[in-house]
Amino acid sequence: MQPVIESQKAYVVTKGQAASILICMLVLLGINYADRTVLSVVLQQIKESLMLSDTQLGLIQTAFSITVGAVTIPLGWIIDRWSRRKMAGIMALVWSIATLLTGMATSFVGLIIARAAVGLGEDGFTSLGSGWLSVAFKKKQRSWVTGILGVGTIAGGAMGFIVGGMILKATGMWQAPFFVFGFIGIVFGIWAFYLKDYKSPKLEGEGQVIFSRAYFKGWAQLFQIKSFVLICVVGQVLWSFTYQTWIGWLPAFMMRSYSLDAETVGTTVGLAGLTGILGALAAGYLSHVWYQKNQNARIYMMTIAQFGFACFFFLANFFMGTLSVSVITLLLVGAMVSVGGIAAMIYALPQDISPVSHRFSAFAIQACLAFAFASLGPWLVGAVSDAAGGGAGGVREGLLWLVPSSVACVIAYVICWKYYPRDSASVSDAVLAEK
Repeated sequence: MQPVIESQKAYVVTKGQAASILICMLVLLGINYADRTVLSVVLQQIKESLMLSDTQLGLIQTAFSITVGAVTIPLGWIIDRWSRRKMAGIMALVWSIATLLTGMATSFVGLIIARAAVGLGEDGFTSLGSGWLSVAFKKKQRSWVTGILGVGTIAGGAMGFIVGGMILKATGMWQAPFFVFGFIGIVFGIWAFYLKDYKSPKLEGEGQVIFSRAYFKGWAQLFQIKSFVLICVVGQVLWSFTYQTWIGWLPAFMMRSYSLDAETVGTTVGLAGLTGILGALAAGYLSHVWYQKNQNARIYMMTIAQFGFACFFFLANFFMGTLSVSVITLLLVGAMVSVGGIAAMIYALPQDISPVSHRFSAFAIQACLAFAFASLGPWLVGAVSDAAGGGAGGVREGLLWLVPSSVACVIAYVICWKYYPRDSASVSDAVLAEK
């Protein structure tokens, strides 16, 4: 799986070019996550407007995860073997147009189709951004760069909650937030086409750059890397199943538990989410400093963050509606700070253990399996809620089914401590410049 050196012209970017890549990826990733969370904050209004059941609300969220999981691997393959900048632009335009179409939907079927299309565009963008930045910046800088990228996901998700709730209250239309975020995505998607890319590495025994037996043989070799299996398969699957399901139902859960409006809940959840930036920056900085003394720092930091999330996740869901909104908000802050730490490490770890020739595909395989499994979560919670009579109690019962998944995730990362040092040390980041 080693790249074939075809010339001596290395991929070199100026500080300005690297910063441009970082800024564009940061904004687009933020919009990517805002497009996801804005649905959560208007979910209750969609239920009332279109007369939908909790099971149907869950299926709308599931549609997004299914399409993400279905095409993640093909897109990762194309990104690896073709062009990062072209794919970034195309993907941003696709998901942004689909976001606009979400706001135009007038039925359950229309929402299913639109959200599925959003998933097709957003699919694989996280791996694209983190993988590209892992080459544009030096390995020793990866912790803080991915920490900044983690900020983008957190700020974007919070923006979806806060701004989405504000737009909903100002306009009285659940469709309006989708129009705003869709337009911003189109603007930055066009910018992505003008960033400096690198040449896709050609593998030993490879003929055509895109279609080759050598490239696909490398996929099987990824699963021989024990850290890859524990981090990108087991850990990420369990984490996605828990977190994506929870964040999709959290605003509706709070509205039902405390009879709050969308703006109040959106602001509460969004501001709690913004504290995750502290977690991302802290995890990025501390692991960067820690890395100078111990190169296992990133895997240790991820384990700590996952443990923190598992604890706060259980407490927030179990006591929702019983404790005051203020206390629940503090528990949400604890959970979101932990999420920030996870977000920072979740981009760096797959890059540490994956060959550069298969870096995007490694992340794509991870996302495919994670979203495929996570797609069951929203539907499961909705179905359990309907069976339990709906309301806040029904959603709580459904969400508590996710607790074992969060605990198992922590265990997977602890086991990985044994294999990560060797697997990470064997990876090289050398690539050549694009023609």
